[in-house]
Amino acid sequence: MPTIENSAVIKRVLQTLISVSSRKTTDSNAFITLNTLINQLKQKYDFLKNIEIKDIQYLEESNPITVMSAMNSVPPTEIGKALTAIISTMNQSLGKNAGHFFFKEIQRNLEEEYSSAITDMGVDLNLLQLESQVTQMEKDVTRMQKTI
Repeated sequence: MPTIENSAVIKRVLQTLISVSSRKTTDSNAFITLNTLINQLKQKYDFLKNIEIKDIQYLEESNPITVMSAMNSVPPTEIGKALTAIISTMNQSLGKNAGHFFFKEIQRNLEEEYSSAITDMGVDLNLLQLESQVTQMEKDVTRMQKTI
């Protein structure tokens, strides 16, 4: 099986994130949130400058995400770190709207070859879900302790 280029993996993951997030909020809000997150993460992951997300409100074409081929020269482990940060932060940004199955929905909506590719890059969606659940439980316990 031929390996998938980094740019294709990133584009597919971002499209999946938008698709899953759009079920939790509006399409426009999902795009704005993702674009904001990527812009914030550019400070840490300079190669994210090779991603462009256009505002869908004013877009007539159906492909608002562009990933430049320059991403193909970035080490996969670095892309994995950036994707982990993007997915995790997107979940946090959506808050309770993301829901319990946010990471499972991403996994279910990614084709097997893309799911395998991100796993090879070091992205562990199961671990991200567990971390999210633990964080939510800690918040719930803290909130309960304040009411006692």
